[in-house]
Amino acid sequence: MSIVVRDLTKSFGTLRALDRVSFETAPRGIVGLIGPNGAGKSTLLRILATYLQPTAGSVSVAGFDCVSDANGVRRQIGYLPDTPPGLNDARIDEYLAFRAQLKGIPRRDRQRELDRCLAACQLAPVRRRLIGRLSHGFRRRVGLADALLGRPPVLLFDEPTIGLDPLQIRLTRELLAGLAGECVVLLSTHLLAEAEGLCDRVLILLRGKLVSDMPITDLKSTTRFEIEIVGPQSACHEMLAGLPQVTIVQFVTRTDESNVFAVTGTDDRARELAAAECVSRGWGLRELRRTTETLEDHFVRFAGPVHREAA
Repeated sequence: MSIVVRDLTKSFGTLRALDRVSFETAPRGIVGLIGPNGAGKSTLLRILATYLQPTAGSVSVAGFDCVSDANGVRRQIGYLPDTPPGLNDARIDEYLAFRAQLKGIPRRDRQRELDRCLAACQLAPVRRRLIGRLSHGFRRRVGLADALLGRPPVLLFDEPTIGLDPLQIRLTRELLAGLAGECVVLLSTHLLAEAEGLCDRVLILLRGKLVSDMPITDLKSTTRFEIEIVGPQSACHEMLAGLPQVTIVQFVTRTDESNVFAVTGTDDRARELAAAECVSRGWGLRELRRTTETLEDHFVRFAGPVHREAA
């Protein structure tokens, strides 16, 4: 495993930013880390990057412990923080050459590695510009190129596309997708469509707790449908919830004498059984329509109640 997190807890005084978080990653692939502001995403990435020490629990990256062997971890990672570093009075290629030296890349390989990362991040045409005169989007790309230096087996990205223009976002996503077969990428993002399109797996953090750990394939294989039934609301809800293939039933609205429910199930037989039950009970079935669950639907299912409680 590239990243192993066990019962990770981080407190700042009385504030518990992370609360017994545990997960593991495979050696390759893209793992998304999503959650509202203050959920603990950046704190988790900073601990993995050895910028912060945990209050309790254990964390290792590529077999190196983040507390007892921080230098070992730093040799295995590329890290893009939410505010990318950079020397304002240095030129892009000078800064990256300096970073390559700090990372221990052999002198004979530095120029080739520098050129590779500049090209990958679309920075080659502006390599002689001063970092202090770059736009926010270009500074993010310099930070991304820095993270890629040396081909580390673990990449930690905090909002890698924030502040980029639409073309830069597309290029960055294509770059990240290409990295999936070479290393493991753990990235935080507020863009749920981006996570759904890029990631193999998504972790949801809420108030420092890991509330969901789901492969994207599970999301795509989930059966969802809306059903409109002419019958007693409570009895209809109870019937749908009692079907063996059904996991979630949500009341949507009432129209005249019918009720509309959104149903999530484990396979398509849930729809067939729901229709058969309506017929056997003499309830009118006005509509049965298959829908698709998105990552946003999945996220809101967890975050919605927490948001309403906080409000």
